[in-house]
Amino acid sequence: MKVFILGGYGAVGVPSAELLAKSDLVSEIAFAGRNMERAEKAAAEIGDKARAVQVDGADEEQLALLLTDYDIIVNAANNQVALTTLHAAVRSGAHYCDVGWGRDFIAQMQEFSAEARDAGVTAIICNGISPCITNLMGVHAARQLDETEQLQGGRPGVFDFESTQALTPQQWLESPQESLVVLQKFRGFLEWMLQVAQETEARTVRAYQDGRWLEEDTLKSGFHVPLPNGRIVTTYPYGSYDPIFDELPDDLAKERPVCVYLTPFPPQLQDLYAKQTKLTAAGEVEPANAMTSFYETIEANPDRWLTITDDSIAFPLEWVSAVGRKEGRAARYNCWLAPDMWNERVGWLLTSVSLTVTVLRILSGKMQERGVMTAEKTFDPLPYLDEVASLMPELPEDGKLIGESFEWLE
Repeated sequence: MKVFILGGYGAVGVPSAELLAKSDLVSEIAFAGRNMERAEKAAAEIGDKARAVQVDGADEEQLALLLTDYDIIVNAANNQVALTTLHAAVRSGAHYCDVGWGRDFIAQMQEFSAEARDAGVTAIICNGISPCITNLMGVHAARQLDETEQLQGGRPGVFDFESTQALTPQQWLESPQESLVVLQKFRGFLEWMLQVAQETEARTVRAYQDGRWLEEDTLKSGFHVPLPNGRIVTTYPYGSYDPIFDELPDDLAKERPVCVYLTPFPPQLQDLYAKQTKLTAAGEVEPANAMTSFYETIEANPDRWLTITDDSIAFPLEWVSAVGRKEGRAARYNCWLAPDMWNERVGWLLTSVSLTVTVLRILSGKMQERGVMTAEKTFDPLPYLDEVASLMPELPEDGKLIGESFEWLE
């Protein structure tokens, strides 16, 4: 079968193409995009199954003509060309996958579900570490309780989407001066997160104390994070709001889900940034001014703020908790990406591998349902996550993508 990858020469597309090329199901892979030089280079690295195609992802007519020879189009580019690409896929009868994200994006794509169904097209949107893997973790977590009050999740990290770079707890540098140089690269993201905190309504998490459920503001009271060693630690996030990436399903619990984001900084620096977040969220300071104060404070004494301390904790790359009731008692189930997954490349790689698993499931004929769907509405969580783990270059020690724990709250 033939696969057409739009944006296939990027950080997500190339690893996915490498995995697809190893499958006996795939006879040809087209690397498609406006940059023919990059497409040809990527195709040459893959080998005989690959070829380069020059195309503008915003040109529906051109795409539809090209897709008549392909079984599936994989949009590894961006949200902006997704509708055009989906329209072209339906016109040509090709199946469709992407790595999109966001509530508005999902709603917009699902408006075209009837047309896709009538054309016999399976379109599975939003594959990747988030929201696909995180949402499947959420489905699995909710199933472990008899009644789920709320899904809670989070991730540590600071990101630069243009360069695909991320700063994680496991990468924090030991040299304060070197760390300061690296930190400057993420100023845009940090300021953006302060803007989100300022513009977004405060969100609370459900916590069980003294025989009753309480609503806690995570920016003020902290967030309870599960660790693989069985500990639960409380830390302060730099964001607590409606999930930017639609990371958890909103129909599995009584209360809407909450995702939080933690910095990968040493504790004293995380506390400094959390202070700026609180001031910004309260409207006491503008994001740009808060960011200037943050960096000026660090630059005045980098040895104080950028030194790793003995109480530094490496948080899971992604985790999900379900709080609610089981057997009539308050309980909490936790799951997280296995520690083997905690490094810089994994976030992007898991997106590529997840995308690959979905493509192969469609090509193999396992997917009989037609229309526009999301992963958590389509796949059984554990078999899917096990399949993702099996395709990772470095298989987790126990072969499982997630670890898990359970605790009674009363």
